[in-house]
Amino acid sequence: MQLNKQTDYALRILIYLAMMEGNHLVTVEELSRKLNIARNHLTKIVSKLSKLRYIYTFRGTRGGMKIHPRAYEHDIARIIAEFEPTFTVVECNTSDCKMTGLCEFKNILDKASNQFIKTLRQYTLSDLLPKDKNVSEILFERFAKL
Repeated sequence: MQLNKQTDYALRILIYLAMMEGNHLVTVEELSRKLNIARNHLTKIVSKLSKLRYIYTFRGTRGGMKIHPRAYEHDIARIIAEFEPTFTVVECNTSDCKMTGLCEFKNILDKASNQFIKTLRQYTLSDLLPKDKNVSEILFERFAKL
């Protein structure tokens, strides 16, 4: 299964904001530059993350965003489900497949997808953050150069 770009970016945004917790409010411009995400994509994702209450947003010249404390509690499967239209790996109800209903491929992929989701439910946003202080420092150094 491959996640769409919006989901990928949403997770990157949440990880970045979680790492910046307590330091400062992060602006769209900063996120765009540091994560190399186009501003127009970013604003849509940030808006959705705010509506879903994963982040706080603040308007104005001193505005920006920060992670919502409850975002750490949500499992990764839940976050992904908010951005993925479906977890279906293959759609067999198409007229161009002559084997529809006759092979077991869809059933096997559905089982694999369910296992994928089950695994993602075991992890939260906190689990995506670097545990090693050296790794955190390396990431901060990389971001500082941008």
